[in-house]
Amino acid sequence: MNAAYQIQHPENETLDSGQCNLYVEVAAEYLLFGILDKSRNEFTDLNYYRLDKYNTFNHLKDILYGNQLLSGSYNETRIAYHFPDCLVMPYEKYDAGLKGDMLNLVYGDLHKGDILEDSIEPGQWHAVYRVPSALHQVLTAQFPRAVFCHAYTVFLRRKSAEGQLPAGDAAFLVFYEHKLLFAFFRDAKLQLIRTFEYETAEDVTFHLLNACRQLEADCEKIVLHISGLLDDHSSVYAELQKYFLQTELEQRPDSFSYTSAFDEYPAHFFTSLFGIALCAL
Repeated sequence: MNAAYQIQHPENETLDSGQCNLYVEVAAEYLLFGILDKSRNEFTDLNYYRLDKYNTFNHLKDILYGNQLLSGSYNETRIAYHFPDCLVMPYEKYDAGLKGDMLNLVYGDLHKGDILEDSIEPGQWHAVYRVPSALHQVLTAQFPRAVFCHAYTVFLRRKSAEGQLPAGDAAFLVFYEHKLLFAFFRDAKLQLIRTFEYETAEDVTFHLLNACRQLEADCEKIVLHISGLLDDHSSVYAELQKYFLQTELEQRPDSFSYTSAFDEYPAHFFTSLFGIALCAL
């Protein structure tokens, strides 16, 4: 299986996995991973694979066993899941004995799986989420020392660490192919975080306008912070600008350096992966 997006370290350089960290994001529809050379604090490699969401497990196994970069013994491995069954709640509402019931109440019990949890901010926010059991087993077998978390946890930890949330209403959009992570803050306090699936530009604006209506937010005043796999010349971006007057494209974090091959892609691409690395600092 060929990667849809691929960045490789220079051919004249040897990758010493023991001096590198591996960061992975996995969902039903994609696998994204990158390698950080700790000796230079530089991202050297990146791969993004499209997966068939109806055959995720088999496609993922093929990639794990077929991509040589994923067979190395890394200094550190961190894996973020981006599956939809995830609840982010104030810590005082968390009850370990009810976490399965809470997920079933919100998302139903059709999809079975392992229930994992993250402390996003100790004593403040907690995440409970469900991942397919077979997929989690194959990843823990391949990466026995890996640290696991949810994509929402990565996003919120990064925003908390940056400490730069603006006053008023602000929304953050992280685009993937045919889905996006949406987070809304009011006066730097989280109001909503969830993932929407979409096929057309109109689907995106429908979801966002509906969310803004429920949150009683003024689209003309909200600042949209946009990152991920979105072409700023696309119909989706043009549609967003019809309804939202303030849009900003995020940049790669300056906490790391990047090989020149990363410049072949827009600076707002792959920010979710870099966020996993930022959470490890």
